[in-house]
Amino acid sequence: MKTDSNILNLSTLGDMGLYVHIPFCKQKCMYCDFPAYQNLQDYYETYIYALVQEIDLWISEHPESKERPIDTIYFGGGTPTELSIQQIKMILDKIKSTFTITDDCHMTIESNPGEVDLRYLTKLVQLGFNRISFGVQTFDDKALTMLHRSHNGEKAKEAGFADINIDLIYGLPRQSLDDIKRNLTIVEELPINHISTYGLQVEVGTYLYHLVQKNLIFIPSESIDEAMYDTMMEGLKELGFERYEISNFSKDNFYSRHNLKYWHYVDYLGFGAGAHSFYNGVRRSNNRNVMPYIQSVDRYVMPTIDTETITLERAQEDFCFLALRTKWGLDEQKFEDTFG
Repeated sequence: MKTDSNILNLSTLGDMGLYVHIPFCKQKCMYCDFPAYQNLQDYYETYIYALVQEIDLWISEHPESKERPIDTIYFGGGTPTELSIQQIKMILDKIKSTFTITDDCHMTIESNPGEVDLRYLTKLVQLGFNRISFGVQTFDDKALTMLHRSHNGEKAKEAGFADINIDLIYGLPRQSLDDIKRNLTIVEELPINHISTYGLQVEVGTYLYHLVQKNLIFIPSESIDEAMYDTMMEGLKELGFERYEISNFSKDNFYSRHNLKYWHYVDYLGFGAGAHSFYNGVRRSNNRNVMPYIQSVDRYVMPTIDTETITLERAQEDFCFLALRTKWGLDEQKFEDTFG
């Protein structure tokens, strides 16, 4: 347990976070097993109305949640910027008119570089978004094409936000150590202050899994994968990125305030197909399929498909292992305050 001055001030995390899932993509990545779907443009408007209605349904069951301050809002996906500015505004207006939003709310939206222009980005800022997360994955154009990413390496460097995260993946098919080093060289030139980096996971049911099983595509060996990991960790440290969580790195304390809520056992609400919530000791997850989600809400029924009431023992376990993902470790005083 850490007891020095480097412990995070948990009071700065606020009371609750709010997550909005937008399950639409221009093109689904071959490795993705998240609730994300392409070619559903005809359902965008209907989905938004359902999401707004879900918020009303939630409030009808938990009216007290309106009074709890929300200081982080995160639009994830999918690709939330598949929606028009007006559609995003409709969701935000509902959130702001329903919940108690703090003046310094940290608002993040995910996007793909090359799919949004400067005009669109400016309007996002005007709506209140102050952080953007770009799913770059890699700057190698050949790998991007193979993974069904809809941007190229040059376009990934064009967008500008004050608080910028990019996602990078290592262990991609045909990726080499030299590719990792080139990625790090490009990162050095970018105006970013946060990076999330992950090793590629070949998830059952994805198109990538099918190709690997059929020996139609090959991923790096375990030894090369480990070398990529070491190179990425060392390279990011040399570039001034602080590793504050297993997969997350920041400069100048630009931490992902929303994700810190997950790791520090703070309540958060999730709305949309496939969204998860943790509220008053209960975890719930929504139907991840768009049409069943819409149909459920249309019948004035919460789209929840799974709920779990967390026991005291499980809560203590979760609190500990989530905290131990971070550089601050387990805050003994916070543990006592939470569990007595």
